Amino acid sequence: MNKSSIRKYFLVLFLLFSLQGCGWMVDIVFPLDVDRFLGEQFYKAAVTGEGHGKIYKDKSLEKYLQSIVDRILKSKSIQYKDEFKYKVTIIDDDKVINAICAPGGYIFVYTGLLHFVKNEATLAGILSHEIAHAERRHSTKQLSTNLTLYFALYFVLSYVLGPDLAQHAADIAGLSTNLLGLANSRSMEEEADEFGFDYMRSTPYYPGAIADFFKDIQKEKKINPELKGADIPLEKYLSTHPLDEDRISANEKRLKDAGIGAPNQKSYFKERYRNNIEKSFGNEVD
Repeated sequence: MNKSSIRKYFLVLFLLFSLQGCGWMVDIVFPLDVDRFLGEQFYKAAVTGEGHGKIYKDKSLEKYLQSIVDRILKSKSIQYKDEFKYKVTIIDDDKVINAICAPGGYIFVYTGLLHFVKNEATLAGILSHEIAHAERRHSTKQLSTNLTLYFALYFVLSYVLGPDLAQHAADIAGLSTNLLGLANSRSMEEEADEFGFDYMRSTPYYPGAIADFFKDIQKEKKINPELKGADIPLEKYLSTHPLDEDRISANEKRLKDAGIGAPNQKSYFKERYRNNIEKSFGNEVD
C-alpha cells in the first residue's frame, strides 16, 4: 500500500469522524421512518416481556399519564407530534427511578419513578425532557455515530490488517466508543433539559419543576449513599447525565433569563398527583 493511498484512506477516516458529530446529517440521511421502526421494536420487546420489565396494566393510571403528555404536546416547539406516537406505557419495576422516550415517541414510565416523584409538575418536567430526546432524535444520532465509527475503523483497518483481522480489530475497538458516547450523551442531556424547559412553558405547570427531581436525587444519595445498581440506578444515571448541581444551576439560569419568578404552588398539582397515585398504588405520596 503506497503513501498516497494511505493518505486518501486517512482523509476519508477524518471526514467520517468529522461528519458523525453533525446532528443535522441525521435529518438528511435518516428518514423519520428509522425512528419509528426503532421505537416500535423497543415497544414490542417491552409488551412481550423481552425488554425492560413487565407492563404495569392500569388503564386509569395510563390515561392520567397520557393526559400529562398531551398537555406537553400542545407546545408549538414540538415538531414531530403528528409523526411520532407519543404513547405512554408503564413498566412495573419499583426499583427503577426512570422514564424513557424511545425513538418515534414511545414513552415508558417506570413505577419506581411514580413512587419517587411527589407532584405532577415534576413528572411533567421529566416527561418533557424525555420527549425532547425523541424530538432531537438523540437515539438515532447515537446510532449514526456508532455506525460511522465502526465502518470507519473497519474501512481503514481492512487495508492495514486484511479483512479478517480487521473484523476482530474493529469489534474490539468498538468497545471504546462508549467513551465517545458518554460525551455525546452528556451534551444530549443538556440539550434535552433546554428543550424540555421550552415545552413546559406552554403548559400550566411550573417550567422549572424538574429541578425538584434533581434535588430529591441528591437527598436520596445522602440518606442512602450506598444505593446503586438494581436498587436505584445511580451508577448509570451519573455516568450519562450532567451533575445534578450543574443541571439545577442551568435550570435556575433558564428561569431567570425567561423572567420567570418563584412558583405558585398550585402549578405543581400535588394534590391531583397524590390522588391518582394513591388510587393506583394505594400508598401515600409525601
